Amino acid sequence: MRLSDAMSVERIVDLKATSKDEAIAVDEFSEQLLGHVLEREALTSTAVDRGVAIPHARSEQVEGVVVSLGIHRSGLDFGSPNGDPVHFVFLVLSAPTATPAYLSILVRTARIFRSEQMLQSVLGATGAEQIVKIIAAHEPW
Repeated sequence: MRLSDAMSVERIVDLKATSKDEAIAVDEFSEQLLGHVLEREALTSTAVDRGVAIPHARSEQVEGVVVSLGIHRSGLDFGSPNGDPVHFVFLVLSAPTATPAYLSILVRTARIFRSEQMLQSVLGATGAEQIVKIIAAHEPW
């Protein structure tokens, strides 16, 4: 499954959060589902290289795979291994039966956002529609 296919413009927001818990809880998902994400995050930070975090969880409350993107323009402390602030928070939620698509989204997200050009393109985008188009254009089939 492609990352751009799991995203929608309605699920791309500018973050004003001051903590990673606030950043994760930006969507309308149930408290229980967000609790699963926060439990996973408590084990180890999902911040990966280059200012990207990918908090994730699987639950029966989700159909297929859903991705939300929060962009924190100034950067947020997410407990990344190198101490760098996080600018992109990809919240990935999946049904337990969608394992191949779920794993594909996690891998694709980390791979696509390794490029400094990609990071700058998304930060410079003028809106959610443009962000989805940028991601789709940089995403391998």
